[in-house]
Amino acid sequence: MNKKISFLVTIGLSVFLKLGHAQEVSIEASGFTENVQTTLIGQIERQKESISLQLDSIKTVNGGNIVFTDEDVNIAQRIQRIQKTVPLEYNGRVKAYLDKYISRNYKPYMEKLLGLGDYYFPIYEQIFAEQGIPEEVKYLSVVESSLNPHTLSTSGALGPWQFIYGTAKLYHLTMDGAYDERKDVYSSTYAVTTYLKEAYDEFNDWLLALASYNCGRGCVRRAIQRSGMNSPTYWELSPFLPKETQNYIPKFVAMTYVLNHAELYGLNAQSNNLQMESKVMMLDRSISLDNLAKNLGISMEVLKEFNPAFKRSQITASVEKPRRLVLPFQREMSDSEIYSALYSQPAVETKAVLAAADPEETKYHRGQKGESQQSIAYKYGVTVQNLRAWNGLNANSSVLGRNLVVAKSMDDELPNKVVAAVKTSVAKKTSLSYVTHTVRKGDTLSDIVQKYKGSSVSRLKSDNNLKGSNLRIGQKLKVYKGNS
Repeated sequence: MNKKISFLVTIGLSVFLKLGHAQEVSIEASGFTENVQTTLIGQIERQKESISLQLDSIKTVNGGNIVFTDEDVNIAQRIQRIQKTVPLEYNGRVKAYLDKYISRNYKPYMEKLLGLGDYYFPIYEQIFAEQGIPEEVKYLSVVESSLNPHTLSTSGALGPWQFIYGTAKLYHLTMDGAYDERKDVYSSTYAVTTYLKEAYDEFNDWLLALASYNCGRGCVRRAIQRSGMNSPTYWELSPFLPKETQNYIPKFVAMTYVLNHAELYGLNAQSNNLQMESKVMMLDRSISLDNLAKNLGISMEVLKEFNPAFKRSQITASVEKPRRLVLPFQREMSDSEIYSALYSQPAVETKAVLAAADPEETKYHRGQKGESQQSIAYKYGVTVQNLRAWNGLNANSSVLGRNLVVAKSMDDELPNKVVAAVKTSVAKKTSLSYVTHTVRKGDTLSDIVQKYKGSSVSRLKSDNNLKGSNLRIGQKLKVYKGNS
């Protein structure tokens, strides 16, 4: 089999798998009959012809000003293959941003995003999975803020999800002289999920829900009224939306594609401090970040990177208003050592401190608009499972207007500490776990890390001293798969 046929057959196989033919097929030439080859190649050509016709129709609409190449046909096919829940379309407007993102000038910026994504994307994915939001929405944060929590827009929007003051208040994010919860990746992401679920329930279209995040649900409603259309798609409604919103979704689609095919364009994740291991804790009393950094031997600069919501080095927290702290660390530390460092006391006294943190009586919280089971559980430092058990809730129960038990007294045998509960950002770090992966034909770095939870392309390259993205069939790679 010549190289061209072998390449086409390989692509054809991926198309077959996408269509649901779940069967193991060797991609070695000897494993195919001439009839299978002919069928696959024919299907690939028909798919390319269909996409070419779609792109030709876009040329016609735009007066023939757009030039689509064979590579554009390949890009359109790749976009179809990565599409999950949110519809992704390739057209002239997407092409304009895609060409920009893969250009040489944008390479440092895109590699910085890849590195930051190692920290932010797993957090988004975890919260989105809990809340029923499509995973690919995580790329919207890139368009919003370039994954920089300190990004401030001309309209005053702030944080990784760019909340303006009024909207942040509506979704119960705290903003005062010492703390701006818009910068807290956990709280702001929960607020985003609530907004997007409301928007999707109204428009029944994910792209319109995302577009409304840019211009507001009222703006999208008015655009639909002006259009005179019944249940339009985003692309149909786009001419009736503000110019910024017309560009918003094309940016999102282009960014989604490029970050999913970084290796194809020679993009490698840039290292950063946020790639360190970290733990998420709920503080029940005030502490000094300066003292904490000194006690644990952590750089103050790094500590602030993980906790951008705090405006001052003194964190004000209480049992009634606990605060989330993300704690980076470079070595194994027991929980008692961490608490000793937090409260500047011997580790042997830690148990007494924890016992004192238990409430003497059951506490309640009335559910408000914009809140979810998860956001309330995080607010009070309890698990979602306990919140549901204490209040007879299931996964779909609404919290709006309910007077919820959010902490139980020791007399009620509280299963978990209400405050000062230590959580890991993904899983509690105990011992590092690696597996050996043997490179197979068609493997890429992205394919490999997707098979092992906890790994990333940058870590895989670092652990194996890889300079580029080229792999050899049969090559043995050490792959980090999380905590054991």
